[in-house]
Amino acid sequence: MKKILLLCFLFIVCGKVRAQTPDWSTSIAPLFYSNCTPCHHPGGIGHFSLLTYNYAILYANTIRDVVEFRKMPPWPANPDYRHFKDEAILDSLEIVAILDWIDNGLPLGDTTLAPNPPSYPIGGSLLDSIHHTIQISPYTLSSNNDEYRYFAFHSGFLDTVYVNQIEVIPGLPHLVHHADIHFDLSGTAFYNDSITPVSGFSSGLISNYYMNAWQPGGGIASYPNNWGIKVPPGADFVFEIHYGPGGVGQIDTTKMNLRFITNPQNVRKINVAWLLNNPIPSQGPLIIPPNVITTFDQESSPMSGDKSLIAICPHMHYLGASYKVWFVTLTGDSIPLIDIPDWDFHWQKYYTFQYIQKIPAGARLKAIASFDNTINNPYNPNNPPITEMNGPTTTDEMLMTYFIYANYQAGDENILLDSSLLATYLNDENVRDDSPFTLYPNPAVDVIHLQSKSIDLRNSKIIIRNNLGQNVYQDAQLSNESFESISIQTLPVGIYLLELQENNKSSTKRFIKY
Repeated sequence: MKKILLLCFLFIVCGKVRAQTPDWSTSIAPLFYSNCTPCHHPGGIGHFSLLTYNYAILYANTIRDVVEFRKMPPWPANPDYRHFKDEAILDSLEIVAILDWIDNGLPLGDTTLAPNPPSYPIGGSLLDSIHHTIQISPYTLSSNNDEYRYFAFHSGFLDTVYVNQIEVIPGLPHLVHHADIHFDLSGTAFYNDSITPVSGFSSGLISNYYMNAWQPGGGIASYPNNWGIKVPPGADFVFEIHYGPGGVGQIDTTKMNLRFITNPQNVRKINVAWLLNNPIPSQGPLIIPPNVITTFDQESSPMSGDKSLIAICPHMHYLGASYKVWFVTLTGDSIPLIDIPDWDFHWQKYYTFQYIQKIPAGARLKAIASFDNTINNPYNPNNPPITEMNGPTTTDEMLMTYFIYANYQAGDENILLDSSLLATYLNDENVRDDSPFTLYPNPAVDVIHLQSKSIDLRNSKIIIRNNLGQNVYQDAQLSNESFESISIQTLPVGIYLLELQENNKSSTKRFIKY
């Protein structure tokens, strides 16, 4: 019944019924290759491959369940609050297409029209070039419970390097829950590793600098050109790996590939820090009584200077229920950063912004988070529930958000981090036959032109919004019937949405300002 209602709704909105059942070659394969195969390929973290038709039909019932209820692709961040780079979300039309394909016999279609499947080298690198690789000595997991292990490596660096890209290739993709990456200047981590009889050590990481993390579904951590994490000469690298349960006896060989800035002049130094950490003082420490759902607020100190935010990573454990982060400027404007309304400990990652996000001096980061310490929480590690508080292990709790950022320079907010936006917004959207107006040129520099043969532009209203949804232009007094020019000279470089309102109807087009 739910699907029938959804189909009826879509048919009414679109004004037409799908002419034929979607097939693998022309409809489903492109969806899977874009949204599913980054995890579901041989050697990937997905439990089965979706690179071929024969593999996909074997798991049709599973696919149906996880797609219909939006469990897959896993993307906990709320797209109605903020969009991010490499967003993996199926829209309603795509979900209906997959369900139709399954319900109507999984048709293969004309294979000559099918796209080539993407290539994922097993255990190999997707980096264009690699400047340094570290790999843990084979480690045999010793427990069927969660395991935390540290592995230390001498870098051998004689000079300072700036890391611009980080790629982690897990040796046990189904068991490596996450791998945090540090460097250590004290030598303590390497000493602790050297005195243990097997690879790595289980405790004693004291002096270190946190760099980044890999989580299931996470790809290569990439920063803008000439932006990098500074690693001093003589530093030791440290892997902090969390292994999920059920792996006793299996052998891990996780490795990390690094790419440096090759000509480090005028480098933009990247910082990684948890600028939100624990509740506001008035709410006391992070203590969660049993049998309650409770909420905590967070607020940072005012930013000491303008910051350029690249990525964000909220962090909680099994009792986490929701987490929302934003910042408030000195003038009282609230700017959304991330909202995770249904927290899932198993899917945590760094979310990279589509554009560099400027946070002005004096602004305060704010957050609100809720925890569910009841028996209704299926991930609660305790039954019956017990009092939980802040601590380092999985069965303790945490409330913090990591931020990857640099000190701001003029124009940073115009740096595009998600190149797929260019392809997406220059697609057929601007030349559809049923659109009441055309917009050109696109991309544009100083002026955009609107032209219409079906509506009177003099009865229309134009609104232009930026990628945060904020109005940056509004004109209710168009002067020409079928043609109008709009100056965009004062708009910053970026992607915008133009809405044309005519009577009670609204049409939109996206355009790029260079």
